[in-house]
Amino acid sequence: MSRFATFALSLLCLGSGVLAAPDDTPYANEARVKVYLFAQPAFYSQVAVDAYKHACVSLDNNLIDGLVQSFLIGGYDIPTVYNRRDDWYCHFYQSYDCSNDGTANTTLTFSDGVNYLGSAGWNGRIHSLRCLVEDV
Repeated sequence: MSRFATFALSLLCLGSGVLAAPDDTPYANEARVKVYLFAQPAFYSQVAVDAYKHACVSLDNNLIDGLVQSFLIGGYDIPTVYNRRDDWYCHFYQSYDCSNDGTANTTLTFSDGVNYLGSAGWNGRIHSLRCLVEDV
């Protein structure tokens, strides 16, 4: 293998590990949950947002706005999300201000945290989100 090919492969491996790498903060606590949004192609380009309880998070002026294909709620990988023991769930909106205009199919709600939006007809339609947690 040439030096260039080895270097390119190293950069590719390094880059793919950094894109979805976790940070050192907890994924969920009583005040907020971390939501990972992935663009096309899925699980390649991602953005992590902190969703504070009941606060609207607009994706306006965000590089992933209108490109979200899948997401993870409360973790950077599927096993982490499946091992969550909290009651966070999120509403996803077509609008930028977390509003529902009353017509059908303008809000999407998920609690389990791992979803491919193409199967729900929502790929590319998320522009804002609001997450909530059940108070115990």
